[in-house]
Amino acid sequence: MSGMFGASRPMTGHKSVEWYTPRWIFDALRIVFDLDPASPHDTETDVPAGTKYTIFDDGLAKDWFGRVLLNPPYGPDTGLWMRRMVAHGNGVALVFSRTDASWCQEAMQSATAMLFLAGRLQFIPGKENGHKRSRCGAGTVLFAWGEPCATAVQRLAPHGVFVRTANGEPSGAQSINESGEPELSCEFPHRTLAHQPVECASLSLQFNQSPRRT
Repeated sequence: MSGMFGASRPMTGHKSVEWYTPRWIFDALRIVFDLDPASPHDTETDVPAGTKYTIFDDGLAKDWFGRVLLNPPYGPDTGLWMRRMVAHGNGVALVFSRTDASWCQEAMQSATAMLFLAGRLQFIPGKENGHKRSRCGAGTVLFAWGEPCATAVQRLAPHGVFVRTANGEPSGAQSINESGEPELSCEFPHRTLAHQPVECASLSLQFNQSPRRT
């Protein structure tokens, strides 16, 4: 859940999925959120949000408002939470970098900006996971919707690769290349690439385009 990995419904058995986001992420973002819709019910996290929904509030079903911080439950319901965030369009989502998943593709197409963290993020284990390793099992990406959130996520650029999509420009204007297509920028630590096709770690990033059907 936001500030943790959790489940949107009560868990059965003894497997816990609670992993809290480390405080340095929020310290680096330097932004306050209005809502954390997926917060743990038995632990006060470092998420700087005025309102927090727990599993007992059913945050997925409740109204979302203002600037949202979402670290969704991971599992079969991840797509539901991320599509809700895409529709809300204001906030930051921290998720596994599952770029092959449809929900991740939809987030990449709609977000103002995104930050792919280098390496594996080390989370804080929940109460039932204190004996387990806390390093994330996959890469992490932060999606930002809205200019204030994009600016906040960009502060993490020294820790990964920051990409600003054609959905948001700091100047309010969108640059167009010679082919008539929107230009993107990709910021690596200590350098920025712009006004050219974006190449990040040998992966060509293309956003805001629907897959072509044959």
